[in-house]
Amino acid sequence: MGSGAERETDEGTESPLAVPAGLLSSTAFLLAMVGAESRKRWVGGLARWALRPSHFAALMALDEIGPISQQDLARLVGVDPRNLVPVVDLLEQRSLVERQPHPTDRRRHAVRLTPGGQQLLAGLRESGEVLEREMLAALDKSEQNTLRELLLKLLPGVSGKGG
Repeated sequence: MGSGAERETDEGTESPLAVPAGLLSSTAFLLAMVGAESRKRWVGGLARWALRPSHFAALMALDEIGPISQQDLARLVGVDPRNLVPVVDLLEQRSLVERQPHPTDRRRHAVRLTPGGQQLLAGLRESGEVLEREMLAALDKSEQNTLRELLLKLLPGVSGKGG
């Protein structure tokens, strides 16, 4: 992983600068660097399907939970309900989700994943697994499991969410 810092060489090409030891001793810095690179790669992978993280979150939630009101979906994925409307609109235009009458409240609609959405989600999961293998290649399986457990332990304290 490069530091992102670059310098000009005599030949006019740029080469990475060494990361100062003080930064490498900072866990917060290391988390930020790895997190930034992970997000960049993840968002880039979603972009291949012309999707953003909010689209992915909605698809994943619908796959796990099933049909749900738009308002509940917004709350579940952490998006303002007004901002979820264009997310669902795009997914609906692409036949990945559909709105249908809510089973218990005639004033609402429920959003559900379509077979096309399920198929796309399978491709997204596969792409995510490839990314994860690349990002975690320096760790053995035991270390990967430990990293995941530690991140899950940290999650509630940094986001108010978690398992």
